Amino acid sequence: MTAPLSARLDRSLARAEARPWPWLALSALVLAMQISPLWYATPDGTAYLSIARQVAAGGPLSRLGSAELSFPLGYPLLISPAFLLGERPFLALSIMHWLLAVVFMLGVYAWARRLIGPPALWVTGVVMASVVVWALYRRTLSEAAFLSVMIWAVVAWNALVGALAARRPRAALLAAAGALLAALTMIREAGALFGAGVALALLAGLLRGEVSRRAAALPLAVVAIAALVGVAAIRPERIAAASGVFAGRVAAYADAGAAVTGPFSARLHLRVTEIGQLLMPGMFSAYGPGWVDINTLVYVPLAVIVAVGWWMLVRGTADVLVLTAPFYVALYLAWPYFGGTRYLLPLLPLLVACLWRAYRPLRHWRRPAFALALVAHLGVAAGYWLIDDAPRARACDRQWPAVQQLAARIELDSGAVVAADVSTCVTLMLMLALDRPVQAADGRHVDQSIGWIVTAEPAGDVPGFRAHASAGGYALLRRPD
Repeated sequence: MTAPLSARLDRSLARAEARPWPWLALSALVLAMQISPLWYATPDGTAYLSIARQVAAGGPLSRLGSAELSFPLGYPLLISPAFLLGERPFLALSIMHWLLAVVFMLGVYAWARRLIGPPALWVTGVVMASVVVWALYRRTLSEAAFLSVMIWAVVAWNALVGALAARRPRAALLAAAGALLAALTMIREAGALFGAGVALALLAGLLRGEVSRRAAALPLAVVAIAALVGVAAIRPERIAAASGVFAGRVAAYADAGAAVTGPFSARLHLRVTEIGQLLMPGMFSAYGPGWVDINTLVYVPLAVIVAVGWWMLVRGTADVLVLTAPFYVALYLAWPYFGGTRYLLPLLPLLVACLWRAYRPLRHWRRPAFALALVAHLGVAAGYWLIDDAPRARACDRQWPAVQQLAARIELDSGAVVAADVSTCVTLMLMLALDRPVQAADGRHVDQSIGWIVTAEPAGDVPGFRAHASAGGYALLRRPD
């Protein structure tokens, strides 16, 4: 008797799990296709590059000319050697990010293989096909480093807890796990929360009688030290700003304009939305203003399925990432800022694994469903890159000669610079070229602190300014001395 279609599909897809490495290599090759000398400009990316350039130059440390860095040092330290190659080492940075993506991919597979076995291939594939993963790895943002270090820190701590349970303490593994946790916290403050996940995993081992108190004491001490070392790299103003948020004084934080200032339900809606945006192909930017919205009809049931899958996982294993998730989600429920899925992205491997476990009742349809999701995610990610993201980056890249010419004519000690009626990427390129803030304005209402205006040609009359130079369709106006 012929087996049902679902069973035949399931067996066919299961055969791929027996030889995962060609598929992982293919994924790495697809990611390598995105290596390029283009800069996908963002405000945070500009700041990171400014700090990294100062690190490469030997200091003093600054961010766009300011001693207040406002960003942790981990990522700028990591990418700073690229600036030894030149002022705009975007190709070298793209190669570095590709290497980090491959490291992340291998880490996701290693982590998921321990958690769910050979189907880890499908969890890894869905994660690496995410449009959000692709988009953020193309940008000079800390996600590339954070994701890679995070997943291997989880793998290392899981291995250490397992070694303690088997009565095989390993000093080298403990040192590596501690170093990864410290590095993770240096890249982003939220990395310290993974120490809580480690503590819970050790506590679970203690309660089951697998780990003795004496064996758990040293790893817990290493966790505390690693977190302190990482926090030491966080600038004081970051801590001061965060304290304003958690004290309920949202206005104390520099990004107050991007805050969700409503009730707790508004922040919960935001995070539920971000879970859906990460998991649903094609919905990475679909957002409704409240709970009564067509998108919510998709996101809420999906979040419930994820929660069910997480509960199934937590009952079956003391995994560090699984146990860290409640602390991580709680942080970003308290942290009332939009992140465009950046904040919850580190949980993506877990979110996908939760779906795998929750979809167990699908039986033979589970692998086909994940294969279909992988193809859908891949199509969305490739389409966004080829049709939208890359063309915009190429258009911006063509502005570099004009930006460099204008930047060379600006005297930084003669007033602030305003970019009026130009694209955001040109404004960010000017900031990077000048290593100074550049204000965005309409060019008609400028105060006395403004000494320079960069605007599109033809430049209209701006009282108190005269034409100084032009390049590539842009005019540089200067306030006379």
